[in-house]
Amino acid sequence: MPLVHISTDYVFAGEAPLDAAGAPRAYVESDPTGPRSVYGQTKLMGEREALGASARHCVVRSSWLFGIGGRNFADTMLTLAAEREAVQVVTDQLGCPTWTGHLAPALLGLIERQVTGVVHLAGTGVVSWNGFAAEIFRQAEVSCRVEETTSEQLARPAPRPAWSALETERDDVLPLPPWQDGVGGYLAARAGMMRT
Repeated sequence: MPLVHISTDYVFAGEAPLDAAGAPRAYVESDPTGPRSVYGQTKLMGEREALGASARHCVVRSSWLFGIGGRNFADTMLTLAAEREAVQVVTDQLGCPTWTGHLAPALLGLIERQVTGVVHLAGTGVVSWNGFAAEIFRQAEVSCRVEETTSEQLARPAPRPAWSALETERDDVLPLPPWQDGVGGYLAARAGMMRT
């Protein structure tokens, strides 16, 4: 039976690859990996094990997941907004927020179509964590300021990649909707869950 193994942007080095014009572009499936953390190294090992076990298996790399039923960035921001007038969020880490409500059906589609190999599935578009927080508050109509800070200023114990943008280069994979649509879907699902 085919396996869909979920992986991460952490298999990359976290530095933006450049297009022909020298501008940053998203990582695609054929880009060389280079994890800089134990987490990223073990995820890459898992990818290789899955693909080595059968040519029918699929590895899906995604990033910045958020959804209902667990702790995640969107949930944390909304919780903090209820307690504070402002939050500090980094501007120097960029990626593709991915709503699990978009990702889950896309995974089922890969299984149904028997897609194999490495696939990138993440919300379309690139934003910083700061911009992500601002959009969550905007769509939720929350009056909490999002202040700028940097990774160095926050000094988190586990480093996060500065560049986590993913997109697919494959013709047999449909891109996910824009990450902003995912925020809207998440907020609607969250509101529905809170009413029940």
